[in-house]
Amino acid sequence: MCRGKGGERSLIFRSHTMRSKRHRAVVASLALAASGFAGTAHAYVITITSGTRAIYLQVGAGGYSGTYSSGGTPGNNSTINVVSVTVPAASVGSGAAQAMTSNSTVAQSPIDGYTFCNPPSQVYIGAWFRRSGSGSEIATLTVTSPTSLTSGGDTISFSQISWVMSGNGDTAFQFPNGTFSGGTQTLATIPANTWKEQCMTFSYANSVVPAAGTYSGRATYTLSLP
Repeated sequence: MCRGKGGERSLIFRSHTMRSKRHRAVVASLALAASGFAGTAHAYVITITSGTRAIYLQVGAGGYSGTYSSGGTPGNNSTINVVSVTVPAASVGSGAAQAMTSNSTVAQSPIDGYTFCNPPSQVYIGAWFRRSGSGSEIATLTVTSPTSLTSGGDTISFSQISWVMSGNGDTAFQFPNGTFSGGTQTLATIPANTWKEQCMTFSYANSVVPAAGTYSGRATYTLSLP
């Protein structure tokens, strides 16, 4: 649980390439960690009559004890989940996008236990902002990534990794689809006493033929208040 000005969690992306005389194989992976609040198939408006000013962000594994609807309590979780893909040797650099999977096992919404995401192909993301009393504050969710995944002196552009948002039973999408741009990107604004959630499906564009090596980089998700 993050109180005050903000909270953040990070994703570590890794891409591994192997070369032999006859073929080249590529393995790309992404490690995810988050601290935050989560939600249901739609934006969830929380009615609050009292309570401290607080925010919560969850990407992959979270720290919620119980569910919101059952009086559960949010907390911190330092787990970093890994998202990865192995590209068949014959397909390396073909431009055929490769689906990524993660080691996150989070399927249920911390709001009510609804099975919202489908691991390992999807990674849960949710954010919440609580405030008692009146005011116009809005929390902002961003993601920051470096320009490239690196392996020694070799690089793969972070823009090779993209995501699509969805969720079981979803009819209103709270966060946009996108591609990492090598900088800070705004994903959503969250009004007071509102909980938003979604499921991220990552893919590797596979439009480059990198040198052999293990490529790593970290994307950091941040929920902040002014």
